[in-house]
Amino acid sequence: MAWTEIWRLDASPIWHVGVEGIPVVHRPAEASPRLREWHPWPGEGVTISIARPAAVPGPTLTVDQAVLETTPGLRARDTTVTLEMRTSRGGQHVLTLPEGAELQSVSINGRTQPIRQEQRAVTLPLVPGTQTVALTWREKTAMATALASPELALGVPSVNLETRIAMPADRWTLFVGGARLGPAVLFWPLVVVVALAAVALGRSRLTPLGARHWFLLGVGLTQAPLHVAAIVAGWLLALGWRKERGGTLGDRGFDLLQGLLALWTLLALHGLFAAIQHGLLGLPDMQITGNGSTAALLRWYHDRAGATLPRTWVVSVPLMVYRLAMLAWALWIAWAILWWFRWGWACFSEGGRWRPVRVGWHWRRPAPAPPVVPRAGA
Repeated sequence: MAWTEIWRLDASPIWHVGVEGIPVVHRPAEASPRLREWHPWPGEGVTISIARPAAVPGPTLTVDQAVLETTPGLRARDTTVTLEMRTSRGGQHVLTLPEGAELQSVSINGRTQPIRQEQRAVTLPLVPGTQTVALTWREKTAMATALASPELALGVPSVNLETRIAMPADRWTLFVGGARLGPAVLFWPLVVVVALAAVALGRSRLTPLGARHWFLLGVGLTQAPLHVAAIVAGWLLALGWRKERGGTLGDRGFDLLQGLLALWTLLALHGLFAAIQHGLLGLPDMQITGNGSTAALLRWYHDRAGATLPRTWVVSVPLMVYRLAMLAWALWIAWAILWWFRWGWACFSEGGRWRPVRVGWHWRRPAPAPPVVPRAGA
């Protein structure tokens, strides 16, 4: 009796398969790449060697993302960390909370778990696959001038770490740091620019203001829009130019300059009043930017982190310090503006305040006609 045979081998990916003998029959592209097929003739054979590759040493747990959010308060701070964890083996994993932390809640994949802490350790039950773990705890850490994010030990390296610090509304943030990708306080570079501009303007002879006066004026006006500072500085320089060069203008140009200075004075006073009002009643504008950060929410990002999360820090003082500083600046402005008014009035009045403008035309009486001399012999 004659028959034909077809041999097929479909091995699992966990096995390494080696074959010797007749060649494999070519199969269509849509077939499984691990499926092999032979059509043997009588007397032909195939030798198959099967072995399971040795496992490569390495971690079975990884943290794909970690978000740590902390909210400092007057006497305590609350912190929540959310972890995207992926494991190839089930088991238990231990996290180490900061010193003095009191665990509030633990949830895995949105479900609250009855897990308690043992001293600083929190043991998490994990199953193979991906899961989202969220822990919330409270620390009896009072708000201080220098504040650092909590120290949390994950026990394994992590990637895509984001740290967020929600600053209270009654704090004045001065400095921040802790990661290359994070917030930056642009107020201090602006102060350097103001100092350089103050030195340059202090050397000008148009105004009696020295470098320290320009610097104090500029620092206070950093809390106002840029155009307000330009209006006030331009007003002082324009008054000085009026005293030095205003007398050389014609009548119409002179009166036009006087009217412009009067309007400019009103705009400058309005700008100073708005700056004082914002400084005493508003919030400080430290120009905090970077990585989506604002004065109320500071955000840092680390692409990779070790077994312990990196810490970030903030230096801040009570908002009352800012209020007192702006009050001192407002008192200085009130004293200085009286001096500027006396000097400005002298500049405005140099060579007269207004010049008469002649309107119409000048009529000239025609000369009398010469007398008629009679001709001789007439």
